[in-house]
Formats: sequence, C-alpha cells, structure tokens
Amino acid sequence: MLRVNRAKKELVKLDKSSLSDSGLTEPYDLQRMILNSPEAFFAEMEEKLLLIGDEVRAAAFVEDRIDLLAVDQQGSLVVIELKRNSHKLHLLQALAYASMVSKWERGEIIAQEQRFKGLSEEEAEQEMAEFLLEDAGSLNDSQRIILIAEDFEYEVLVTAEWLTEVYGLDIRCHRIALSVQNDSEFLTCTCIYPPSEITQHAKHRGRGLRTPVGPWADWDEALDKIANDAVVSFFQQQLNNGCENYLKKRILYYRCGEYRRFFVAARKNNVYVWQYRRFPDDVEYWANTIRRDLDTEPVKDGKCLRFHLSSAADFKGFLTAMNGHLQTVKFSEEGADDEIADEQEGA
Repeated sequence: MLRVNRAKKELVKLDKSSLSDSGLTEPYDLQRMILNSPEAFFAEMEEKLLLIGDEVRAAAFVEDRIDLLAVDQQGSLVVIELKRNSHKLHLLQALAYASMVSKWERGEIIAQEQRFKGLSEEEAEQEMAEFLLEDAGSLNDSQRIILIAEDFEYEVLVTAEWLTEVYGLDIRCHRIALSVQNDSEFLTCTCIYPPSEITQHAKHRGRGLRTPVGPWADWDEALDKIANDAVVSFFQQQLNNGCENYLKKRILYYRCGEYRRFFVAARKNNVYVWQYRRFPDDVEYWANTIRRDLDTEPVKDGKCLRFHLSSAADFKGFLTAMNGHLQTVKFSEEGADDEIADEQEGA
C-alpha cells in the first residue's frame, strides 16, 4: 500500500506486517473485527452481502462450524471461511459446508438470521426482503464460497479454478494484507481468484463466472417442489400459454405494453408478486380486484409494490387485471434505482 504525500508530490510505501506479527494471534481476532463492521469489510471486498451468522453449524450432526454465513442479493447462501495462514484443506472444508447448507429451506435461513440478530420472524423476513434484488426468487437456489487468507497454497487456487471452469461453482479467493504506519494499521482485501476483470464481469451479470447449472432441469421438476396445488396449476397454465419466464428463479414476467411491469416468483406455499412501478391508487385497486386483506406493501422508498397470492381466486383476479385494466393504466415514470439492472438480468 502506498501513502500519497501531496506536499512533496510523492508516494510513500507503507510497511507490511502479518496478522500474527501485529498481535492478532487469536483464531477469532479477524473474525471478530468483521462481525463488528461487516458492511465496511464486504465493501472492501466489493461484495454486497447480508451477514446472517458466525460459527454456524451446517448440519446438526457436524461439530465443525462455518466461520461466517451470508446471503447475496440474488438469494445465494455465501460460505465465508477465514484462515490467517495458507492451508491446503481451506477449500475442501468450505465445499463440505456449502454442500450441507445447500439443503437448507427458507425457514431455516430466516431462523438463523433471527438467532444471529435477535429479530422476530417478521423482522427477519422484512430485512431479507429489503436486501434481496427484485428478481432474486427463492432463497438458496445456489451457493457461493469465499475464502479469505493471508496467502493461498497453489493446490487451493488451481482447484478453485477447475471447479469454477468445469462445474460452474462460484468460488472466490481473497488475500488480506496488513500495512502499518506509526500507530495506524490498514487492512486490504484483494480478490486474487478469479482475476478482477472476470470478477467484475460476473458481478455485472449478477451470476456466477459462467452460466451455472440451475437447481432444476426443467419446469416440471421446479414445480414438483411446490406444495400449493393452486400455484402449480397457475404456473402450468401460464407456461403453456407462452408466458415469459426464468426457470432458475421460478419466475414469470408480465408486461404492460412493451415494458416489464411485474414478476411472479413461486414459493413453496404461495407466490411473491413484485410491481416494478406504481400507478395511482394501486393498493386500493388490488384490494378491490383480488381481496380486501391482500398484503400489499410499498417498498424501495415507495417506488415499488409487493404482495403474495395463494389461491385460485387470487390468480384469477391477478390475470383479470393483467389482461384488462393494467394494459391501459399509466405507471409512474420513476422506478427503483436498480430496476434497469434487473431488467437486463432477466432479459
């Protein structure tokens, strides 16, 4: 790391130090600092993550624990493993954890968030919904691994590359480094695999480093996991009618005119509806069109709307609106800040 000396128009190299040489010798020193300032650390990594646990047991019968567990904005669970020094088993341990948490249902993830943050179930659901991107779909459709260490064995890096390029796993290796100036210490976290240019491209697309294998081979398999027959019937009907869709997230898209205005994401017991832009008196409109107790909620600073549907009558009301009134209604010209990225991602 270089310090800028504006007065002398020069760059001054800072002294490097290891964590152990600086007295950060306890196993949880780095982990505790991340726990106390997760947003700052994740920003240094150029990641947007919601931390939901530390020292997490991936399965009830396994004693070893995940250092840090997070969720990214696409709904993937992110296993974060920390090592002060290089370790050949770093990746193997993380792979084992990722395979175990891949079996977690949404309820287990929300429960973990509740325990970690001391929230009610409603508060945890609210925080998760606000964090995820609009087209995130179901939680834990895929998993990611982030390894953090002062250095990496060659075996770890070449295995990460092979698993990424051949099998489509999302594995990233970040090197941490400590620099010292007088009484101040500076920590940097640099992604050394994959190369930064590839990483940035992958983040812009919102997916892994290559098109990953989705959780379902086809829509029949995806709908087989849904317990609500009304949801299954609705999706089958819409798919047979050629509705625009995204299998990986179990999403249907609906347009008003040429613009995509809604998406409907399948859940185990209902569907989650996102309205990209508002229209006049839309909350009252949905209450009159579907049912009075519909859980409509303004989100994204009031620029968007969301609600859930679960019965055949709900779906009938929604389709009546989509095929009629909503094709002529005037939507707001102002949408959420990340709407354009979501449109590109779903295209």
